[in-house]
Amino acid sequence: MKSKLKSIIPLIFLIVFSMTLVAHGEGTIVGVVIDDDTTVGLKANMKSQVVEKLKTGDKVYIEKAEGKWYKVSTDRDRVGFVHSENVSIVNEDEVLLEDAIINTGSVFVLEEPDINANMIGRLGFSSKIIVLNKKGDWAYVSLGDEPIGWIKYDDLITTSYYPHGKITEEQVQVLDTNSSDGQVLLSVSKGDRVKIKDYKENYFKIEIDKEEGWVSKESIKSVHKDYIKESLVVTNGEKVKAKDAFKEIIENSRLLGENYTATAYDLSIKSCGKAVGYKYRGMTRSGINLNGKQWADAMVVAVDSRQIPLGSKVLVIFNESDWRKKYDGVYLAGDTGGGVKGNTIDIYLGDIGNKQMKEVRDFGRAYKVKVYMID
Repeated sequence: MKSKLKSIIPLIFLIVFSMTLVAHGEGTIVGVVIDDDTTVGLKANMKSQVVEKLKTGDKVYIEKAEGKWYKVSTDRDRVGFVHSENVSIVNEDEVLLEDAIINTGSVFVLEEPDINANMIGRLGFSSKIIVLNKKGDWAYVSLGDEPIGWIKYDDLITTSYYPHGKITEEQVQVLDTNSSDGQVLLSVSKGDRVKIKDYKENYFKIEIDKEEGWVSKESIKSVHKDYIKESLVVTNGEKVKAKDAFKEIIENSRLLGENYTATAYDLSIKSCGKAVGYKYRGMTRSGINLNGKQWADAMVVAVDSRQIPLGSKVLVIFNESDWRKKYDGVYLAGDTGGGVKGNTIDIYLGDIGNKQMKEVRDFGRAYKVKVYMID
């Protein structure tokens, strides 16, 4: 009996060890965390329950991308989702995501990588998307964090995706190695935007103007376009956005105008003309399915795509005295509309069925709204 146990124990150990290798083995893509404000969430969204908190330098093991989120496991064997802007993939040859823009007049978004598949949306010239996967001549794409469908890869201009950072000190030396003894290759200045390509022992590997090198951790900070946590304060028992919640976003954005007009819509028959159960009800022009989603879940705005390309992220700020200020926030330009022309935006507020929401009826028309493009 003892001899059998002696042979079984090593076998069990071997099986467990092999399972570990499957999880973190040769086929796994390794990423390194580049921001101390990084969490592993149970779901691929900002409001998800937190599974684990990570710090700069921690490793994650990437299974796949869902929108701008990576499904990962960690060294503590926790599984969940981490936003791609907080992770640099260690092996540059295995970049998972591609930033892309539509390079033709109009393309159909299809359910499957097949010219005969159902069309679920349409994207126009210069629309901004992310390539999540490729199959033959087809690309599976998302608009922001929302996977939408398949389009022809040849209709895109693509660039490999890397998280970005901003230099925070007046003059920073870029070195040829991650050590203070390294040779100086060039220098960068405060405010310069760089790609972050790796992190090792308190140094970031960066790229700027196609030149690469290493800078110290203290001289750079991550710049987020999609991973935006809005800070809140409590006033009279109600949570509201902090006055300076968007200060950093504004610093890294481009003001499109201070005189935009804002309206609101939902999925009611009055707003969209389609009853519950209609085949294309709740589908935005770009292919996002809004059915059942409320304002804070979707954060979608309809725009004039000649001024704001679909797929852009915009920051919307109402006047301080406007009661609609609670709708300040970062939105995805994911839809268009017949009445949305020029300096007008139409904010999606939710879905309660065929009846129009009270919030939409009350919203009316807001003026002198500031809109920023988050570059």
